[in-house]
Amino acid sequence: MEKRYKIGLFFVLTLISVLLAVLMWKRHTMDGFPHEGGQVEQDQTAPNGSSQGETQAPQTAEEIYQVQKMNVLTTCDTVCIYENIDKKDGSMTVEERKLPAKYIGLNRADLEKLLAEDSLAPTLVEKQKGFKSQHLELFSAEKIKVLRIYDTTQETTGFYIMEVDGEVCVFEHDRTTLYFRTGLRVEDLPADVRCELKEGKFMDSELQVYHFIESYSS
Repeated sequence: MEKRYKIGLFFVLTLISVLLAVLMWKRHTMDGFPHEGGQVEQDQTAPNGSSQGETQAPQTAEEIYQVQKMNVLTTCDTVCIYENIDKKDGSMTVEERKLPAKYIGLNRADLEKLLAEDSLAPTLVEKQKGFKSQHLELFSAEKIKVLRIYDTTQETTGFYIMEVDGEVCVFEHDRTTLYFRTGLRVEDLPADVRCELKEGKFMDSELQVYHFIESYSS
């Protein structure tokens, strides 16, 4: 009885081993064939004639627009419009000029870079006009528009000569910032000048201040 049991167990194990071997063989052979509905070849040519590994040309409208925009260049026929705004009162003027030679043949990115560089080093004429900054607002091959900011607010300058504890002192235009002490005593000045110093005697420039001091220095 025990012998028959061992023989039966042997045949069962043998049968299981055979079945496992058959299953492994079938699985191995199936892996060599493409799955149903799958891609047969990895390097199949794309519909536009290029292989899948190659870079595709821009397909979306936005990508095409960006490429076209980068290819747009200014020419000698491009109109240059300056829109000038004064920070002092918000007034605006518009000028239409021939495009400067250094701005010809540039795309948008190159023109913006050059305008930024010019903002950092404006000409003397522009400085005298109160130039502050500029940036590109409109760009095309036919026309560009540059917004320029100015500030024509006149800076307050001048000095006040005043009395402090019996001494003649010079203050800046705000009447509170001490510029320097003169060392002159108020009692050494004429009566009319002493009266002026009580309210503060205004001088337009340093030269006028020094002339005043020299006039009453011993």
